[in-house]
Amino acid sequence: MEDQGNNKTLSLIKTSTSSNSGFLERGRRIKVAAEMGLAESSRGRHWSRALRDRLLRRIGNGACGCQKEGLTPSKVAEDLVGEEGDDEVIEMARKLRALQKLVPGGEDLAMDRLFEETADYVEALQRQVNVMRALASLLGMLEKEKRLMGG
Repeated sequence: MEDQGNNKTLSLIKTSTSSNSGFLERGRRIKVAAEMGLAESSRGRHWSRALRDRLLRRIGNGACGCQKEGLTPSKVAEDLVGEEGDDEVIEMARKLRALQKLVPGGEDLAMDRLFEETADYVEALQRQVNVMRALASLLGMLEKEKRLMGG
């Protein structure tokens, strides 16, 4: 199964430039490949399976097999009642809904699991940014070397 995901990621990148419909299409393919790499880097996490499922649905496959934990805005508010004032409960529920939208599959998670998945997702995003910076630096150096060599 893992090889199938990797093959799809590579096939998105390897498609020849002449068969692409231009710059935007290549950009879309790079974005999908980067997101698939992100999803594959943290196998076993709910957000990773949800992201991979979303990407595979775009390509034509799908189903992550995750169970929903049923965190609804009203459930969040019920969980927080008694801990803080009404305005604070409403504000906390609003912030949790926003967090649920940011983390792939976050709508399906209970509050404690949402925080765990968020922390792991942020770490994975940081790793992805570091890799992309390294690639950009490498490509920049190769381009500079190519110009110096007269290419």
